[in-house]
Amino acid sequence: MKDQEIYQKIGELLWSIMAEEATIIFCTGMIYLDLNSYSFRWLTQDGKSKSFDFDKMPSEIGDKIISLMEELRELEIFTEKWTHFKISLTEEGKIDFTFAYIPKDDYWPGLYMKGVSELNEDELDTYNIPLEDWKEYVKLKEQNK
Repeated sequence: MKDQEIYQKIGELLWSIMAEEATIIFCTGMIYLDLNSYSFRWLTQDGKSKSFDFDKMPSEIGDKIISLMEELRELEIFTEKWTHFKISLTEEGKIDFTFAYIPKDDYWPGLYMKGVSELNEDELDTYNIPLEDWKEYVKLKEQNK
């Protein structure tokens, strides 16, 4: 499949789960050799951020998106094999893709598009990252420069 076909299919999948009150839906995820995940959230007309209840998560759609994203990442258009992605789809049908390379040793569950070492101390509580762990990630990043 070509990149445009993959983008189209992903757009259709996101459109199929877009809440009626959503102005924009986001799918954020990451792909490593032995691990992948995704999340969905959307903004409403009044600017509130919402997400699916755990028991209503459209995991079949999420799994299909991960599969398509893995296929996309293998295309020659990507010289660097990104590990994180963020997709947005507006109520008008405009789709946008953003990619980031986050090494696995700088990854934290639920933290997308940023490495742990990129956070500042004030952001740790948002992602439930213990201070000592964060210091270790920062130290590792400095050693690997």
